[in-house]
Amino acid sequence: MGQRASTIVNKLSNSFSYHGGTGEFGEDGVDGCTGRTLASFKGGTPFVYSRQGSMYFDEDGDLAHEFYEEIKKGGKRRMKRIEKNLTPQGEVKYRYPRLHYDFPIVMYSD
Repeated sequence: MGQRASTIVNKLSNSFSYHGGTGEFGEDGVDGCTGRTLASFKGGTPFVYSRQGSMYFDEDGDLAHEFYEEIKKGGKRRMKRIEKNLTPQGEVKYRYPRLHYDFPIVMYSD
């Protein structure tokens, strides 16, 4: 998100953005979408390379969604959720780029 589009991506998006005349799908294209739909995609590049992580680090450097500690009161033991001194995971890079969810192209249709 926010990356500069390469020339290959520009060529790819420009090749889909033209809808000339009436074809197999009529005047409006597939499901009423014109060829200008793809050209109006505001994301810059259709690829997403990273996401915001949903886990946290604790003081020891362990990574998890939630942290608990065991507390003993009298003869009872219970688990107390730790909510302090946690650091968000931050940006997590994908192994392979994903398509942006707003990218207006039909990938498969029955």
